[in-house]
Amino acid sequence: MEKWKNVFEKRWLLFFTIATAVVFGIISPAFWQLTNILNILSSACIVGVMGVGLTCIFATGELDFSAGAQVSLASCLMAVILGRTSLDNYATAVVLTLIILGFVGLYNAFLHVKIGIPAFIATLGTSYLVKGIAKALTNSKTVNNLLQWPEEFTFIGQGYLFGIIPMPVIILIIVGAIILFYTEYTRAGKYLYAVGSNLTACDYIGIDGKLQKVKGFVITAVLCGLAGIMQGSQMNAASPTLGENMFVPALTTVFLGATYGKIGVFNVPGTLVGAVLYALINQGLLMITSELWLKNYVQGGMLLFALMMVIVIREKGRK
Repeated sequence: MEKWKNVFEKRWLLFFTIATAVVFGIISPAFWQLTNILNILSSACIVGVMGVGLTCIFATGELDFSAGAQVSLASCLMAVILGRTSLDNYATAVVLTLIILGFVGLYNAFLHVKIGIPAFIATLGTSYLVKGIAKALTNSKTVNNLLQWPEEFTFIGQGYLFGIIPMPVIILIIVGAIILFYTEYTRAGKYLYAVGSNLTACDYIGIDGKLQKVKGFVITAVLCGLAGIMQGSQMNAASPTLGENMFVPALTTVFLGATYGKIGVFNVPGTLVGAVLYALINQGLLMITSELWLKNYVQGGMLLFALMMVIVIREKGRK
C-alpha cells in the first residue's frame, strides 16, 4: 500500500492529466476525436519546447524573463531571412536563427554572470531590447510573405511524419529526449542542478558555477528560438508580439513539472506532462465554453497552484 502511495505522490500530475481528459471527454464527446487530440499535442509542443529550455535555467537557480521575447525574435528572424534576403535555404535559415538566439543567451549570461546584475532584472531588460529588435525587423507589423517563403516554411509547424504524426510532436520528443539525457545521464548536465542546489559548495569542489549558468542561459535561448520557429511555421506568419503570451504558459508548465517525478525539482519529464495538461485544459475550455475570461482564470489559477505546490513541497522537505 505504501508503494502505491509513493507512486501516486510522485506521478499525481500524470493521473490528474488523464482524469482531466476523461472529464472533458464526458462533457464533450468530440474531445476524443483524433484531430482534436492531435491539435492538443501540437499546441503543447511549442510551450513544451520552451518549457524544456526554461527548465535548464531554472535548474541553475536562475530565471529568464526574456524567454517570450526570444520566441518573437526567432519567428521574425526567420521571416526576414527568408523573405528579404537572397537566402532561400530553409535549413540554413533555421541554423542561423538559432545561432543568433544563442548569442542572446550569451548576452543574458554576460549581464548576470560577468556584470553581476540579478538574473530577473537583466533578462527583463533584455526582453525589451529583443522586442525592439523584432519590431525593427518587421516595422512592428505581422509579416506574411507566403509567396516568398519556401514550401518548407510550414513543415516544422504543420507537417506530418508518415502523414500521421505532427512534426511538432516529433520535435518535442527529440528535444525532450536530448535534454533529459543531458541533465539526467551526463556529468555536465547534472552540474546544472548542482549549481542550483548549492553554488558555494560547487565552487569548493571545482565546479565552475558561472559556466553552468552560461550554459543554462544559452540552452534556454536556443530552445525558445526553436519554439518561435515552430510557432511561426504553424501560423504561417511572424509577429513581434508572437511570444508575449507564451511566457506564462511555459512558466506554468515548468512549475507544474516540479511536482512530478523528482518532487520539488524542475525536471524535463514533469515539464512535458505539464505542457500536455496546460494544452489539454485550454482546448477543453474552448470546446465547452466561449467565455475567454474563464480561460484567464484557469491560466492564473494553474500558475498560482503550481507555485504553491512547489513551495509547500520544498518546505516539507526541509522539515
